[in-house]
Amino acid sequence: MTATLNPLKRHPGTTCSIALRLIGVCTIWIACGASTSIAQVPQPSTSPIPQGPGVPQGPGAGNFAGDIPPGITQPPGATQQPGATQQPGATQQPGAAQPLDPLQNFGGPAAGDFDPSQFDAGPGFSDFGATRGSYAFDPTIIGDFFGGGFSSFQGTQTVTFNQLLSGSIQSGSPGSANSIIAFEVGGDFPHDDIFTTGTGLDSSGNGSIDTFFLAEPLPSSDAPTSPGPGFVFDPSTATAVHADGAANPPPGTPIIYTDGDNWFVTYQYNGPVGGTHTESIPVPGPGVSTRRVKVAENFSPAVRHRAYLNYNFFNDAFGGLGDISRYTLGIEHVLLKDLISVEVRLPTAATYGSTQTLGARQDRNFEIGNLTIIPKGVLLYDRNYIWSAGVGVSVPTADDTRLQSNGQDLLVVENESVHLLPFTGLLYRYSDDLSFQSYMQLDIAANGDPIRGNRVGDTLPLLGKFNDSTLMHLDIAATKSIYRNRNRNSGLIQQALFNTELHYTATLQDSDVVSAGGLRYANLASNFNILNATAGLHLVINDKLVVTPAMSIPLRDGLDEQFDYEAMVQINYLP
Repeated sequence: MTATLNPLKRHPGTTCSIALRLIGVCTIWIACGASTSIAQVPQPSTSPIPQGPGVPQGPGAGNFAGDIPPGITQPPGATQQPGATQQPGATQQPGAAQPLDPLQNFGGPAAGDFDPSQFDAGPGFSDFGATRGSYAFDPTIIGDFFGGGFSSFQGTQTVTFNQLLSGSIQSGSPGSANSIIAFEVGGDFPHDDIFTTGTGLDSSGNGSIDTFFLAEPLPSSDAPTSPGPGFVFDPSTATAVHADGAANPPPGTPIIYTDGDNWFVTYQYNGPVGGTHTESIPVPGPGVSTRRVKVAENFSPAVRHRAYLNYNFFNDAFGGLGDISRYTLGIEHVLLKDLISVEVRLPTAATYGSTQTLGARQDRNFEIGNLTIIPKGVLLYDRNYIWSAGVGVSVPTADDTRLQSNGQDLLVVENESVHLLPFTGLLYRYSDDLSFQSYMQLDIAANGDPIRGNRVGDTLPLLGKFNDSTLMHLDIAATKSIYRNRNRNSGLIQQALFNTELHYTATLQDSDVVSAGGLRYANLASNFNILNATAGLHLVINDKLVVTPAMSIPLRDGLDEQFDYEAMVQINYLP
């Protein structure tokens, strides 16, 4: 007997079996067909399916690839379904639409033809170190400046003898105006060190002789004599005054001096500071060759991170200073990329010492100069030029100047002046191998240095304040690349740049003068007009190290020729 199924009758087991089969068929269809079709065309067409010869039939025909116009790989506005990708190992059916390639119409260059200029942000947004090149693109000016700090001092030094001595009458009688009285400094006998001369005087007005003038002591005596060449005995100051009759005279009662009475004995020797009464001697200012600062020394308008060392040798510096070696340590730090940096310099020198002894051989010492801080800001720049400006500040860190005699200060110049250094600089790049620079700077003393002095070497009163003359610096330079190492893997020097420079320094006012108490302090000359020429080589060792040997010579004479020649070496480290 054959059993038949009634399709209208409920058979639970059969229904479940049919449902499972339908789910399986749908799963296979989705995995094998539907996903590929969806990946090819997101939106099916609603137009009727064309029939007839020549019309593709089967999967991919009609309402799928057949509706996509030629030349268009994806309908406008259509989006790819997330995760709809072709299964591994699946093959494309003949005549089916190809998968969409989102990069097939991209017109950019191939990887081997990459053009970095497409990604150049331009000079307004880039780092000089990256786009403007290395040190060779923005070289530094070398410089020439001696540094000042040398003045003149003129006056009269006075050496005084003052002592209470016992007097012995050698001739004449007690109380007589014509007596000769002898004094002994050492206390021994006979009295033969100092003698009165001329006629005695009644200086107290009580009717008694109480004052005598003195003759200059002989070199063989025990009394102090001339302290050195150029000192002259001043007879107007040489007196012997009777201690009882002149110091405490009874009213209207004459006091007669007698043999063995005490007398106030005083005399002076005067000597001009400098050898004659009309000439001045040079004296060091606070920090010789390290006092005044010129910005355009190993300097560029560009801002960059760097540390540097400058060595300057001045042969036969003016004013009898001899040879001077100066060392300057500096560091520049960028605060705002491409725009603002701050530089700090500290000069030191083996030079004329800040403390000198009058009449002795010059004392040389290793001196620390004035610390300088130089903020710099870029105003305008392009690929061919850069213009910057700033205001440096030089603060008084050098020692005070002291001029001494017999261990006592005769003159003290206190280093308290702060200097303002406004400047501007322009670098113009004419070509890859040639550039020019120009600078202008002022050096303005914001306040003066107190001058203290006394001819007798006692307490030093304030004579006045000395203000340094305002200086103006004008500098121009040309830099030419003369050598490039084409093989960066060999050779010590990668590039050489030849630098030629012209430097002019002038005072904008006459020297200040401090004069009081017979002393006079001023600059060696009332004004200066200095013109120097400099030539050197920037030797680029690598991207981080540049060594610059150079030479500077004066083009004027007199005090404007501040040295015979200057030899220098500058080392820049660019981290």
